[in-house]
Amino acid sequence: MLRKVAGKLGLAHHFLAPDRGSPAVLMYHGVLADEGGRPAVGDHKHTGESLFREHLRLLARRRRVVPLSTLVQTLLRKGDSRGMVAITFDDGYLNNAECAARVLREYSMSAAFFLATGFIGADRWAWTDRLEYVVESAPEQQATVRFDGEPGGSARVRITSAAERSALMNRVKAELKNLDWRLAEERVAELAATLGVHQAVPTGKYRFMSWDQARGLVKDGFEVGAHTVNHAILARVPLDSAEQEILGSQAHIRAETGTCCPTFCYPNGKAADFSPGVMDICRAHFDAALSAIRGAARVEDRYEIRRIGVGHETSTGWLAAGLLREQ
Repeated sequence: MLRKVAGKLGLAHHFLAPDRGSPAVLMYHGVLADEGGRPAVGDHKHTGESLFREHLRLLARRRRVVPLSTLVQTLLRKGDSRGMVAITFDDGYLNNAECAARVLREYSMSAAFFLATGFIGADRWAWTDRLEYVVESAPEQQATVRFDGEPGGSARVRITSAAERSALMNRVKAELKNLDWRLAEERVAELAATLGVHQAVPTGKYRFMSWDQARGLVKDGFEVGAHTVNHAILARVPLDSAEQEILGSQAHIRAETGTCCPTFCYPNGKAADFSPGVMDICRAHFDAALSAIRGAARVEDRYEIRRIGVGHETSTGWLAAGLLREQ
């Protein structure tokens, strides 16, 4: 009860200490350099640099930040993991190398960067990013958009306000996450044509890092790990394709950087996104695997280790409360 009250009052950080509390893995996607200390806006995946610095200052005072491999190995040997936190980044965005790593080095903190290798060094869109770009860039209009669940397979939608754009993006994304990644890419291209948004190469927050930058992360002491080739949601593809996605990503990272984190990271990472068969593949080739299911890191969840998601709206108080809840 006291912890819940502390979280609501913004006092959770007072109850955190480096020598107590369950271990936790934080899940970031990106860090954007911001101007005048303002946090990033308009995107839930990428955190503003000033806010990221606030997170790291909290962790430096109240937690033991360790490499992911150290946390996992401590769990596996049932060592003292109290107060441990590992920082992870999913996907491999350019800002991971240009901004996040720079800030982490300033604070002498470690992190693991999980790469969807088919995007590294390529002018290629993640379909979720292109969907966001298309919906945000589309001119105001009314359009007939394909939805498989609608009678007749489509629905008339209005795109005249930010709320309408957000609703459309969320609805399309939820539907496409149930498909093979190839079909999802095709559907986003179809939507772009419907809304009159021309093809463009990804820029800014949508760009991925290069292999030179990935090698630079390893040189600087960070971990890089496998996150599939095509960011495939593994439960949506045949098991042999899932194996190719997992092992292809691992092999490419080893070939390019000379190493690969012994922990795998599931794309999307919810309970429905990886099957028992997928977990068996990970058991054969990795020490552990990360999910996006919320919770503390526990050895019992070795191949679906839980994480705490962090985005641009994650205040320091919210992060402290989230860590406190998992104690």
